[in-house]
Amino acid sequence: AAAAAASAGRNLNQPITSTMKFALALVLALASSASAFNGLNFGGRGRGGIRRSIRKSPFNNKGGFGTNGNIGGNGQPPINNDGGLNADASGGDGDAKEDGQGLWAAYNNKLETNPILTKALTSMIGFTLGDILAQNFVEKKGEYDIMRTIRLASFGFLIHGTTGHWFYGKLDKAIPGTGAMQVFSKVGIDQVLWNPIFGVMFFSYMGFTNGDGPAAVAAKVKRDLMTQVTGSWTVWPIAHAINFRFIPTSQRLLYINTIQIFYNVFLSIIGNKE
Repeated sequence: AAAAAASAGRNLNQPITSTMKFALALVLALASSASAFNGLNFGGRGRGGIRRSIRKSPFNNKGGFGTNGNIGGNGQPPINNDGGLNADASGGDGDAKEDGQGLWAAYNNKLETNPILTKALTSMIGFTLGDILAQNFVEKKGEYDIMRTIRLASFGFLIHGTTGHWFYGKLDKAIPGTGAMQVFSKVGIDQVLWNPIFGVMFFSYMGFTNGDGPAAVAAKVKRDLMTQVTGSWTVWPIAHAINFRFIPTSQRLLYINTIQIFYNVFLSIIGNKE
C-alpha cells in the first residue's frame, strides 16, 4: 500500500512539475528574446554562465517540493520503506531535477535583470491559460474566440504584470516583515483597496478593447464589480496569507499567476458576460 501511494504521488507530481517547467521555459524564452534587443547577454554561456539564485528551487528536495510527496526535506535522497532509494532519486530523473533547477535559477536571474518584462510575460501566460480553460472546459460555446484570449493576454502583459510589480513592491516596502500582523495588514490592504482598483482596471480594459464606449464600460463596472470583489474574497485572503508569509517579493506574481490560472477562468467569464 505504501509503495502504491508513493507511486501515485510520483505520477501526480510529474505532470504538475512538467507544467511548471513548461511555463517557466516559455517565460524565459520570451524574456530572453526581448532582452536580446536590449543587448542583454543570455544564453550561450552554459550552466556556469547563469548566476545561481539564492532562492530555493521547487524542483529539488532541499526545502522545496519533494518528489516523494513531502514538502521540505533535509537534502538527503528519499528513502523507501525497504531502506533503499526511491526510483525517482536515481537514474534519468536526476537530469530532470537538474533541468528544473536550471530553469528556476534562470527565471530568478531574469527577475533580477529584467523584472518588469519577466513579470509581464508571466501574467500574460497566466491570463492566456485561464481563458483557454474557460472557453474549452467551462463555457463550451462552440467556436473558440481567439480575440478574447488576445485581449486577456494583453491585459496580463500590459496591466496586471506591470501594476502588480509596482503595487506589491510598494506594499512590501511600506510593511516589511512576515509576522502575523504584517501579513494580516497586507492581506487587508490587498483585498479592500487593491482588489476593487484591479476590478475597475480589468473591466475598463476589457470593455474598451472590445470597442465599448465609456457609458457601456461604466455600466459594466457598476454591474459586475462587486461580483468580482466578493468572488475574490473566496480565494485570495488565504492565498495571499501564504503569499505574504512565505513568498519573496520578486516571485509574488509567479505565485499569484499559478493560482490565478484557475481564478482567471472566473474572471474571463464575468469579464466577457453580455
